[in-house]
This record gives sequence, structure tokens and C-alpha cells, in this order.
Amino acid sequence: MATTKKKGSFRRNVIVTFLTIAVISMTVTGLISLAFVDLTGGYTTDQSSNALQEQIERNMGQTAESNSLVVRQKLESAEGMVNAMAEEVEALFDSDSTYFPREVYYDYFFQNTAEGPYPADVHYEEEYGINVSWNYSSWYIPGSNSTNYEAYEAVESAKLERVSNMDYIFQYIHSQMPEFRWLYVGFENDLWINYPGSIVGGSTSERNNPALQFKASEEGWYQELRAAGRDTIFVEPYYDPIDGVLLISIGRAFYNESGQVMGIIAGDITVDDIRNKILDVEILETGYAALITSGGGIVAHPNVEDRHYGLYDDQLPPLEDFEVNSDLSPAQIAQITSGNTGTTTFQKDGEEYILAYTPVGVGGYICIIIVPREEALAAIPALEARIQNADLQATTFIIAVTVGGILVAGAVAVVVSNQITRPLQYLMDLANRNVSAMIKQERLDTTDLQVDRVYTGKDDEIGELARAFQGMLDTIREEESEE
Repeated sequence: MATTKKKGSFRRNVIVTFLTIAVISMTVTGLISLAFVDLTGGYTTDQSSNALQEQIERNMGQTAESNSLVVRQKLESAEGMVNAMAEEVEALFDSDSTYFPREVYYDYFFQNTAEGPYPADVHYEEEYGINVSWNYSSWYIPGSNSTNYEAYEAVESAKLERVSNMDYIFQYIHSQMPEFRWLYVGFENDLWINYPGSIVGGSTSERNNPALQFKASEEGWYQELRAAGRDTIFVEPYYDPIDGVLLISIGRAFYNESGQVMGIIAGDITVDDIRNKILDVEILETGYAALITSGGGIVAHPNVEDRHYGLYDDQLPPLEDFEVNSDLSPAQIAQITSGNTGTTTFQKDGEEYILAYTPVGVGGYICIIIVPREEALAAIPALEARIQNADLQATTFIIAVTVGGILVAGAVAVVVSNQITRPLQYLMDLANRNVSAMIKQERLDTTDLQVDRVYTGKDDEIGELARAFQGMLDTIREEESEE
């Protein structure tokens, strides 16, 4: 005997089919969306981290440039004043100069006031540790002393009478730029003019000993300034152990109207103001700034104290000595001192550092900024965490939408299957009742010979099927009536 499938199997098949299609499509869409979120999240994290790191390095570079601008302005001002002094001293020695001689004072008596003439304003200056005059310069020449200086003064009177007028411009420069610790004129025969007026040649025993006499023309810095000609240059900073300060010499040669070198004119500025501006820069938590020369010597560094400058035999402490245990290679030092702007990284005490550098543009100095890499990039993990959190939220939303879509698809499948199978089930039940009655040769109930108008009134395929079924039932009714 033939068997029939369980009632409702068609409806179940419709629901299962609909759900299968929905689950597959929603799952595929969800997986693609998740993959896209993961891909874009990783890409965004990498790009954002790289962009943030680049921005941090740019900010460090900008800080270095800001520092270099401060230093450059200071040095350019000093350079301009030295150029003005050079023009003035050359004008004084021009044959057309209309100068008025001033009183000149031998350097020895500034400190030993009981032994000879000195300016009325001579006083002890604590900052210098000696007696000085702000109104007059002092003069010295090797071989002179407190007993024979008048003879030397007579020989050098032509120079002294003219150069004494430099006191006016010396005073002006000092008032405008107190950073100038010393201003001076050195002639080729070692006649020395010093401002502020003070002792230069040392004690009597030093003056009488040719080996100990101060002869400027034999000094390396003098020869460097002389060789530069009319170009104003910056001599490598030096530490003055007597004054206990770091000084930068700025100067040039000066000439007579015949074009012959007469000597050099220069000034020494203290770098305390520059150092303070550099060292006061705050960069994040532990970052710091420094100023170095083109040779890699330190002019300003938070770990370098005044006492360190006396430990290197008239040389500046090298940068690598104070970046303790650093792996700054000669190639990196060359890169930093190349005159270009950029960044580099190095290891110190097991920690990685970022170093930004930029040239000052004057005197061959370089401003650098040093920051621990971990500290500089501390914002990146937080940024990555925010991006990952956003990715997680997007993933959760996609999963929720996918699951919700599947549930909605299930509900729709039930509704649609009901709309499709309910009429069929109704007609099937009606047919079964009629067939059962015919087999039992029972008279058919009137209701069993009438299809519900809900179905026959439809304009779709269900309506056509219901009307056809109604036609069949009408035929059965007519046959029963004939009997």
C-alpha cells in the first residue's frame, strides 16, 4: 500500500528552503563584512600609527627649528655688532678720519690701582672677579710693564689715539647686548685693546717672562679670524677657566685703506643665555634639547655642567660622551652635523631614543631634540586600542545584524509558507473528505461541496486552483442530484 508523507512536510520544506537561502546569504554577507572590517581596521591602525609617529617626529623637528631660530637671532645680532665694530675701526684708521684722542690707560693699573693711573669708574665687578671700567678700554703689549709702559705708549700713540674712540661703540654694544663679555682689538704687533677695561697681561713676573707673555697673534683663534679676512666667523666655543664661563668668539680681520691687514676685531659672548633657553625647553616628560657644534662638541646639554668643560683640554665635550652608553655611530654623528634637518634613532641604556636635529644657520651650530621613543609614541597604543574597540563594535553590530536577519528571515519564511500552504492544505482536506465519503458511499455534506470564497475570490494561482476545484465539486453535486 502506498504511503503518503506526513502532513505539513511541504510547508516545512518551504520554510527550510527559505531559511537555508537566507542563512547562506546572510552568513556570506556577514563574513565578507567581518573580513572587510578586520582588513580596514588593521590598515587604519597601521596608517594612523605611522601618521602619528610622523607627526611626532615633525613636532620634534619644529621644536628644534624653534630653538635654532632663538639661537640664530642671538648670534646674528652679535655678528651684526661685530661687523659694525669692524667698519668703525677701519674708518678710524682712514686718513680722512676726524677723530679726537681720548685718554688711554695701561691694563696693569686697573687691578693695581695704587701703582699708576686708572679710570675714575674702575671698580670690582663680581661677575668678572676683577676690577673693570665700563667707560674706558685698557691696552697691553708684550714686553711692557708698570715701569716701562710709557715708552711703549709713546711708540704706539698713533694707534692708541685712534683706537681709543672705539670705547664709544664698545659702550653702546654692551648696553644693547650684555651677553658680550669681552670686546677687543688685536693688532698684528700684538698691541691689545680690551673692553671692559681690565688687566690683561697678568702679573709683573708674567710680563717680564717672554715665555709667559700674552701674544694674541700666536693664538689659534687669532690666526683663524685673520685667515677669514673680511668674513665674520664664529670660533669654536671655549671654556674660560679663570672666569668659569663658556664663551663664543665672533670676529674678523680689519684692514687699512691700502688693503693691508692691521689685526682682528672681535667679541666674546657668553652662552649662558643661549644655554638657558635651550635647557629650559620642556619636551614631553623626559625629553630635552641640546646645542652642539658642527664638530659634535656640546655647547648646551642638560647633563653637561661647567666643570665638564675643563676636562677636555680646551676642547668641547663630545656628544657621544654624554649620551651615556649610546650607540650613536660616526655615521649618525656625521648625519646630525651635516647641515641638514632630519631625525634618527639610537639606543641608550637599553632604551630607544628619537633624535631630531636642525642647523642654526649661523656659526655651524646644530639644535637637537632627544626624546625616548616609548614616551614619544605613548599615544599610539591608546589610538590602536580605540581603533580596535571601534572594530569590535562594528563586528558585534555585523553579527547582531546577521543573526537578526536570519531570525527575521525565519519569521518571513513562516508567514510566506503559511500563505502558500494553507490554501493547499484546505483544498487537500476538502478533497480527502469527499474521497472518503465516496468510498463509504455516504452522501456528501453540502459544506464539503463548496470551496471557501476566500480562496475562489483570489486572482492568483491559488484562486485559479480553488475555482477549478470548485468546478470539480459542482460536477460531483450534479451527479448526486441525478441519482
